[in-house]
Amino acid sequence: MELLFNNLKYTIMEPQTKVRWVDEKRLYVETPQGDDFIVGFDDQMLYLCQKQAPWFQVDKFVATLFDKYYHGDASVIMGEINRQMMINHVGSIFSYYAFDKESISKERVRIGQRIKELRESKGMDAKHLAFYADIDAANLCRIEAGKYSVGLDILSKIGYALGMEIDFVEPKKH
Repeated sequence: MELLFNNLKYTIMEPQTKVRWVDEKRLYVETPQGDDFIVGFDDQMLYLCQKQAPWFQVDKFVATLFDKYYHGDASVIMGEINRQMMINHVGSIFSYYAFDKESISKERVRIGQRIKELRESKGMDAKHLAFYADIDAANLCRIEAGKYSVGLDILSKIGYALGMEIDFVEPKKH
């Protein structure tokens, strides 16, 4: 993007880090290195400021800080990135959570296999389960194969169609 100021052209680079609001207190951050984080703030003031003043782009600022300072070491989030936010009077990071993509992928496969196992134990083919759950049959196949990240609403529909409900249980000890 180019900006003209006092008859001089400035090129403004879009950040490589992708950032989006999860809710009023948290940002989802996806770095070019492939690492994902949830960054949390004390309250919803930064979100509300950005909503009311479009020029105040907290998400873009955080993305720019990640581009500049994050190179695979998460300690810079509460270190230099947080410091830069405070120096620039933007606010401060309250907490962050790093995703372990391998574990998430394994869990997605496990859940998909369990859905397929339950479907088959009830003598149902994928097309019928998709119909009863009111979801696309191709999506159900991707879910069962662990290739599709499914939200709670769709999981609940699948569970209901199977005569089951979604619940949290203690993990099995291996």
